[in-house]
Amino acid sequence: MKLPEVCIRHPVFASVLSIAIVLIGLFSFQKLAIQYFPEHNSPQATVSAKIDGASADFMSRNVATRLINSATGLENVETMTTDCVQGGCTLKVKFDDSISDVDYANLMNKLRSSIEAIVDFPPSMVDKPTVTDDSSDKSSASNIITFVNKGDMTPQQMFDYISQQIKPQFRHVEGVGAVYGPYGGASKAVRVWLNPDRMMALNVKAADVVTTLSSYSSSFTVGQIIGEARNFQINPVTQVKSVKDVQDLVIRVDDGNIIRIKDIADVKMGENSLTPSVLKVNGETAMSLQILPLKSENPVDVAARVKAEITKMQQHLPQGLTMEMVYNQADFIQAAIDEGFHTLIEAVFLVSIIVVLFLGSLRIASIPIITIPVCIIGVFAVMSYLGFTINVLTILAIILAIGLVVDDAIVVVENCYRHIEEGDTPFNAAIKGSQEIIFPVIAMTMTLAAVYLPIGLMSGMTADLFRQFAFTLAASVIISGIVALTLSPMMCAYLIKPIAQQPKWFVKVDTKLHQLSEAYVKQLAKWFERKKIMAAMALALIALSGAAIWSMPQVLLPTEDTGFIDGSSESPTGVGRRYHVKHNAELNTVMEGNDSVAANLSYIEAQPTNHILLKPWGERTKTAAEVVAELTDKASKTLSAYSMSFSVRSADGLNAATNLVLEIKTVDRDKKQLTETANTIVKKLNDYPGLTKVKSSLLRDQLRYDLTINRNAIILSGVAYTDVTNALSTFLGSLKAADLQADDGYTYPIRVQVNRKDLGNFDIIDKLYVASESGQNIPLSEFVSIKQVTSESTFKTYMGQDSAEITATLMPGVTAGEVRDFVDANIPSLLQDSQSYAYAGIVKELTDSQAGTQTLFLMALVFIYLILAAQFESFVDPLVILLTVPLCIVGAVLTLWAFGQSLNIYSQIGLLTLVGLVTKHGILLVEFANEQRKLGKSAIESACHSAQSRLRPILMTSLTMILGALPLAFASGPGSLGRINIGLVLVGGLIAGTFFSLFVVPVAYVGMSKLREKDVLNSLLSGRGWRKKNH
Repeated sequence: MKLPEVCIRHPVFASVLSIAIVLIGLFSFQKLAIQYFPEHNSPQATVSAKIDGASADFMSRNVATRLINSATGLENVETMTTDCVQGGCTLKVKFDDSISDVDYANLMNKLRSSIEAIVDFPPSMVDKPTVTDDSSDKSSASNIITFVNKGDMTPQQMFDYISQQIKPQFRHVEGVGAVYGPYGGASKAVRVWLNPDRMMALNVKAADVVTTLSSYSSSFTVGQIIGEARNFQINPVTQVKSVKDVQDLVIRVDDGNIIRIKDIADVKMGENSLTPSVLKVNGETAMSLQILPLKSENPVDVAARVKAEITKMQQHLPQGLTMEMVYNQADFIQAAIDEGFHTLIEAVFLVSIIVVLFLGSLRIASIPIITIPVCIIGVFAVMSYLGFTINVLTILAIILAIGLVVDDAIVVVENCYRHIEEGDTPFNAAIKGSQEIIFPVIAMTMTLAAVYLPIGLMSGMTADLFRQFAFTLAASVIISGIVALTLSPMMCAYLIKPIAQQPKWFVKVDTKLHQLSEAYVKQLAKWFERKKIMAAMALALIALSGAAIWSMPQVLLPTEDTGFIDGSSESPTGVGRRYHVKHNAELNTVMEGNDSVAANLSYIEAQPTNHILLKPWGERTKTAAEVVAELTDKASKTLSAYSMSFSVRSADGLNAATNLVLEIKTVDRDKKQLTETANTIVKKLNDYPGLTKVKSSLLRDQLRYDLTINRNAIILSGVAYTDVTNALSTFLGSLKAADLQADDGYTYPIRVQVNRKDLGNFDIIDKLYVASESGQNIPLSEFVSIKQVTSESTFKTYMGQDSAEITATLMPGVTAGEVRDFVDANIPSLLQDSQSYAYAGIVKELTDSQAGTQTLFLMALVFIYLILAAQFESFVDPLVILLTVPLCIVGAVLTLWAFGQSLNIYSQIGLLTLVGLVTKHGILLVEFANEQRKLGKSAIESACHSAQSRLRPILMTSLTMILGALPLAFASGPGSLGRINIGLVLVGGLIAGTFFSLFVVPVAYVGMSKLREKDVLNSLLSGRGWRKKNH
């Protein structure tokens, strides 16, 4: 006995099988985490090196080259860049996404070993470079907590309290991956403000001060005393513990006179940075923390635990200090997931109505409807086993599955009921009908699963996003196939009964369907003689869709309304933090008075940035994109000291890059030529109306002083060269000389520098002295000449080559695909022979995504073809079935174009899904036509009979799939843009695919019937061709 018959004869077994699927699914659902997007870890490492006060040029020549050399031998490197600025250099190494976790760990160890092996870093580099893993498991679903002080705390006390008391408590909250901040201040440091006059009078050199501080701050171990009865540990207490200890440190003793640090310097506890960052919330001075959950954790649950921790801590805050979570990205994630479940309920309702409408009986309709909860709940077990999460893509898959999982059951019910109408008992009809349908059910299930099989062979961001959607949908369909061959036949045997009199409404529906069937066959018969016209029409439609694709905007992801807007500002060249603080109010006027804005966080560091929090979705009438357009327009009209651009914060970190990033690299070291080329490209990009704020990293916008040391003058004066360089770096460079291990348990750096008030100009050079071998104090100005120049503030390399990074902001409504087309058409002619360009940021992400999708699409077609060929034992029948694929894509693309949507990952997922959906119709038509051919009928008779008998189930299954996707096409609320895109693709594609399947497949079946009879390859492989040749 075959499986359906076993289940019909053993109904309890069939029932228990489905009940077990549901129970396992319910248990697994409780363990599923919630995310917005599936997890995507991009393997990359960052090496950071710092030298206080060093210029970008110095860092590039003396640090970046060594870091590049150390990383050059690593395997599987996709990109390698360095970025050198004043005081720091960063090397970023991006590895290929396809490498395994073990290989990545080995590469990280190799990189660390290579960096540690570098021995010729400049002596002024106090700390070794650090290597960090940037593919960590911290989510980008952030929470921002702000602190406003209206009490007596000083900014320094507030910063210390947050960093020492509040921050550690958040780190211990379950599920928290990282806590960044505080932002809006600076940490403590012991400041040794040197007095050059006192140093000259007491003949104290800068090196003497540094040596004294470092020697007294060093730690060491002594050991223990081993006695007869007991052993005693020896704990040396030598480290300085307080500011007073630093003040009292002895530099030297001259003829009984003790010279201490306090004799030549003013020692105070101060800020670690001379230019600390500033944060304002709605104009009030504040500080903030940013909390990120672990990617493995449910961000909604973590946010709830963080809120609970805030409630507890608020009871113990110092008087006047307030703490508030102003932004919680988990709110958007939860809202998007909730909207997805609402759409799910709507889809179930619509699909159920169609099933009842076509079957005419609630009892009969319950057979396919019961498959919905069994398959949807059962798929949770597969998701849990595969490590998937509940996210917008898996919910999309479940919504789409609603229209699919009933298909197989509908086909079974239709076939069983046909036998009942022919006079069989329900029991026998169920056995006959289910056995006849085993092959089509398996074929349809395997075909849809085959669409997604290549995803398992791919890597990268696109594959990570596709995988959870695809495997969830495929698992739902596979479960539906199992249910269709087990539970559905059993229910048909015991629930379907001949109906003596159908309801009037069903009789009307049935009559209309019969009339439609007759009219359809008549029209189909005419097209058998118009095959060339049909082919020409199909080609014209394909060409039209190609034109539509060419004209449609191409983006990585649609810009969802997350309720968070980022604002970036560009200020006049050369201005500093004080200028930004002074003019901050001007920036804030752009956000003032906007009804959609709930809070404005203004952060001032190197450049001002604004983080604008919008009111909840139900409390505002405008989308985030509309608010961005308003703010952009207002900024262009009201700002004088700045220019501002705004962008909607992306969901969960993907599509975060909203700017064009272009790397212009050169194989030679001609920086002048590279600068000229970069400037030419900037000018060209400025001509493109879709870009604004175009600039090059090689812009000479940094005012600096070039300090030239006269080595000959130093030698002739009898001064040691190192005394001069040490004096300069100590007096001017905020040198970290040592650490203070304070009694409060915290460690603070000890920084040495001339008094802050003397740093305003270079007149201080005349007051700084070094001693010669004869003891004569000579001013540093005798050995140093100073010249003010302009230079590049940043030095970059790309893949080890000098590069200029050109950035630009995309204007609202302009897509990355349009910008890429402009760049590719105009930039190559501007480059020298030794130069080339590469994309980074959003354009690179889009290009990589499209390349991956194209490969995936082609592989899916190949897999489907091979599986169909194996199932039909023919190499021609799959071609007939697959002819509708390009035509259904025509409908999908034209629908997207008509509704003004873009081509993005969501629409690409929809197009890939269409391939599996429309082939289901072709499988039914070809399979039943082949059965008629076996009975001796002609190709035309077989095609017509198959088309007429399969019209009802095809229309029914198409309507269930279309109505299952319809709520997606008209979705609203958080996360709706992605649902709309995939919904429009499926609705338009299924309508077109169904129509063309009903006409193209029968006509192609007849047109290729002779080719099928001469299926040479199949004959050779099966041996028939050999036998004919020899007999």
